Amino acid sequence: MTRLTTNDIDSLSDQLTKFDENLKLQTGRDMLGIACHGAAISSKKIQNTMKSLNMAAVTMTSGLGKITGFAQTIKDILTHMGFNTFVPEKTDATGIACAIEAKADIIFMADDNRYIALNLKKYRLIDNIQATGNVFAAALDLMANGVKDQRALVLGCGPVGMAAARTLIGFGAHVAVHDKDMAKCRQNCCELEKNLSEKIELIHDLKSAGRDFYFFLEATTAKDVIDSSMIGPKTRIAAPGVPLGITSRGMKKAKSQLLYDPLCLGTAAMAVMAAVSDYTNIEGFDFQEKKEYLLPD
Repeated sequence: MTRLTTNDIDSLSDQLTKFDENLKLQTGRDMLGIACHGAAISSKKIQNTMKSLNMAAVTMTSGLGKITGFAQTIKDILTHMGFNTFVPEKTDATGIACAIEAKADIIFMADDNRYIALNLKKYRLIDNIQATGNVFAAALDLMANGVKDQRALVLGCGPVGMAAARTLIGFGAHVAVHDKDMAKCRQNCCELEKNLSEKIELIHDLKSAGRDFYFFLEATTAKDVIDSSMIGPKTRIAAPGVPLGITSRGMKKAKSQLLYDPLCLGTAAMAVMAAVSDYTNIEGFDFQEKKEYLLPD
């Protein structure tokens, strides 16, 4: 997991309402709706579940130490979505103990390596990496008015990119992947294909991608991967990458065609996946098999 900084999240809590408004303009849904779309879960289902859950965001100080305001920002995101959430006064193991003593059902916490949500009653662990790949693929599907039978390019073959590729394939997209390490890219895509019927295309020449693809999921940890020449009127970009891998000129050109967020959507997806009682582990999730969970939004 790329480590966030205090600057990355400093003003997020104050912008949640505006962020949801922008999401609705770009996708037709808010944070909760996009997370439910990624998990193939009805928004009504999760809204009914919210009322009975108590969530805690625990401050962790191990390793490089805490990111100032991280736990409070998580609380603010979850509260904004409608979940009952609190931050224990204590940190680390004592904070976890306090959360359990306060009868938390789900605990959010992060260290240098992982950001997770633990459902204590269902013995379920949701990792931010998998949830982020899933929810940004869901956002791209909504931005594109459906990626079914469309070509979508995932930039970055790490865990977020591979989770996104899997979800996009679940939505019916023809997925291609590019990475600066194409040997690793081939290996990771071959591993993913073992559990899929769809083949993944490998893209070696990124310069031609702007002509060949309209839909991008930018999941790298590099700067300036997407430049302005790759962006046209039909382009849509969902970008969870930290740092954002788009040139400054590309960002100006893309404007509302770009959806970027370092924390909120991934947290929303974690909450939804952790909260629903009949949700299976994301690694074993099958969109077709889970259609019975869907109700009209």
